[in-house]
Amino acid sequence: MKKITALLAFFALICFALPPGVNAAKLSEDVLSKKKEGYYVTGLPLVNFSSDDGFGYGARVYLYNNGQKDDAFFDSTPYFMQLYAQYFATTGGVQYHELNLDMPYFLGTKFRVLTALVYNIELNANYFGQGADAAQQKFSPSAAAPETFSKYADFADWVDDNEGYAKYYNYTIHKPKTYIYLFRNLTEELKLMVGAEFKYINIYSWKDEKFDGDRQIITKFDEDRDKLTGTPGGWTNFARFGIGYDTRDYEPDPNKGFYIDYCIEMGTGLLGSEYTWVKNNAQAQLYLNPVKSLVFAFRVGYTAAALDIPFYEEDYFGFALNRRQGLGGNRTLHGYKKSRFVGRTMTVGNFEPRWEFAEVSGAGQRFAFQLVGCLDAGNVYDDSMDPFTDPRFDDYKIGYGGGLAIAWNQATIVHFLYGRSSEDSSISCLLYTSPSPRDRTRSRMPSSA
Repeated sequence: MKKITALLAFFALICFALPPGVNAAKLSEDVLSKKKEGYYVTGLPLVNFSSDDGFGYGARVYLYNNGQKDDAFFDSTPYFMQLYAQYFATTGGVQYHELNLDMPYFLGTKFRVLTALVYNIELNANYFGQGADAAQQKFSPSAAAPETFSKYADFADWVDDNEGYAKYYNYTIHKPKTYIYLFRNLTEELKLMVGAEFKYINIYSWKDEKFDGDRQIITKFDEDRDKLTGTPGGWTNFARFGIGYDTRDYEPDPNKGFYIDYCIEMGTGLLGSEYTWVKNNAQAQLYLNPVKSLVFAFRVGYTAAALDIPFYEEDYFGFALNRRQGLGGNRTLHGYKKSRFVGRTMTVGNFEPRWEFAEVSGAGQRFAFQLVGCLDAGNVYDDSMDPFTDPRFDDYKIGYGGGLAIAWNQATIVHFLYGRSSEDSSISCLLYTSPSPRDRTRSRMPSSA
């Protein structure tokens, strides 16, 4: 642990000590010709839907500053400042309220600052078990029940006919948090990130909800509680260091180029954390643009945790630019419930073809319309080396689907997607915004980041 702490401190020193580096990568001529100057405001009422969280309602308001054409780096960044405030809640019991500030090329330097205050509650967070064995289990109303179901719809029908089991795969988690990340361009393509996240976790079980007069609900979470780390909640603070290599032409909505990154996360008492762990994360993205209106997007990702990581932190791919919840849901694996498969080691792969078939401009606004498809795959392992030494390709979970995407002024994306899998289906209408590429797994999407 001391070695890891020293490593994080060393890379943080690099971020501040190195000279600015070479000129930044330029936006394409097509993107640059459509870029607005100065400050402007956009916003959307958040009337969203996902199969995981139900109907969502709220609002998000953005303030952008794109700068002027003669500003340094004007031709290298989508904006110089993005500030947004969000209120969001869903009928499924999610609240995600946020004040978020993103400043690329901060004060004319090669630094990028990203920070936020977040208030997040999930009254019905999913828990289907953890580890490779749990990932192979069918749906069941309890560990002792003889009934098992291959399809979630069949399990839901059984629950409708048998009162008291609706919360079997749910628990409640409160996780207000704040974070600050500092990014640095060392060269045109090479980027570093150092940062930290602080949150206080409260966890509640549904077992106290009574039914049939004197019985209590015993959930999957209650059955596994004694073997899980982190069930008392508490301070869960961790440092992050990431390094990435980026050749994409336009970060919010890439058409060509590639991006690879590695990120290490460390929960440590030095930051006041009640848990100590290490999590290694890596991903690679590739964008091919064979003709102007057609893009093929690919991603592969990997995460592996060690030491005493809380169970609710296993459920994330801690990529350098943003953290992704998975496996399952519209961020990683379409057609499955959110957090359907969770383990100390997880892999994910995504393929997304996109075809822009129309563009509309007027009143200072631009809307581009795209048809999109998606093919997803992922798996769960108990050991960090298992994906390489014992990959179990037959156990990979496959999801697929497609829908419509609308790019509003280039940097704000709205998706309408339908997904299917062998056990379930999913529907989502969700909002994506920069700084991260549109890969359907946005950690800052309003429907439960």
